[in-house]
Amino acid sequence: MSGVAADVAVQVVNYRTRRHLERCLASVLEDVAGLDARVLVLDNASGDDLSELARRHPQVGFSVAERNLGFGGGHNRLAAQNDAAALLVLNPDAALVEPRTVARLLEALGDGVAAVGPQLVDAAGAVDPRDHGELHGFRARVAQAAGHSHYRRRDQPVDAAWVSGAACLVSRPAFDAVGGFDPGFFLYKEEEDLFLRIRRDGGRVLYLPSVRVRHDGAAVASRDDHLAESVARYARKHIRSRTQRRLMPRVHRAAQVWGGRLDRLR
Repeated sequence: MSGVAADVAVQVVNYRTRRHLERCLASVLEDVAGLDARVLVLDNASGDDLSELARRHPQVGFSVAERNLGFGGGHNRLAAQNDAAALLVLNPDAALVEPRTVARLLEALGDGVAAVGPQLVDAAGAVDPRDHGELHGFRARVAQAAGHSHYRRRDQPVDAAWVSGAACLVSRPAFDAVGGFDPGFFLYKEEEDLFLRIRRDGGRVLYLPSVRVRHDGAAVASRDDHLAESVARYARKHIRSRTQRRLMPRVHRAAQVWGGRLDRLR
C-alpha cells in the first residue's frame, strides 16, 4: 500500500486515568521519536492533577476541558487543536509496545484506506477478539442489521466494519469529511458510528493485526454506565425501520446461539 507523509497527531483523552496515562505517554514519545508528530492530552474535567506530567513532558500539549465532553467530544476538541494529516486516537490505558507502531500504521493509509486499527492485546499478550467488527459474512450482516457487531479473531489484514477507538489511526481528510465523532455518543459505539459514516463516504477501514498495541481496558467507566444508551442511539441513527429495530435484535441473538453451537462442533 502507498503511504502518506508521516504527519500525525497522537490524541489522548484523560478521565481519572493518570496512572495509566503516565505509561501511555512514555510509550508514545519513544515510538514517535523521529516522526513529524504532535502529542496532545485533554483532561476531560476529571480533576486529575497532570501538572507534574506536563513538567516532565514539555513536548506534549496539555489542555483541560471545562466539562466532561465524553470520548468523541474530547477527541473532536483535540482534533480542532491540530492540523495533522492523520489522527491517532489512543486510550490512556493503552501502550505502544512494539517498535515503529505509529509509523507502520501510517504506512497502511492510502489506496482507499481511510482508517486502520491494530490488534489489541492485554498485559499477558492475549488477543482481544472484540478489537474490530467483522464486515463480511452472514453473521456479520445480521449483526450490522441489528445495530451490533460480529467478532472473530483475525491474524491477517482484513477490511473491517470498524476498529477499536482504544487505538486507531484515522486520515484527517476522512475524519473531517464526515464531521468527526458524533458527540451525542458519550461513551461506547462512537467509533462504530464514525467508521460506518467513513465507509459510507467511500473510505476503507483496515484491521492490521501485524501491529499490536497493549490495552488494559475498563479503566475509564463501566459498560453498564453508558452502553445501553449508546446502543439505543446507534439504532435510532442507523436503523431507520422500526420493524427492523424490533425484529433484527432477535434474529441476531438466534444467529449468535446457533453460530456458537456450530463453532463448538468444528
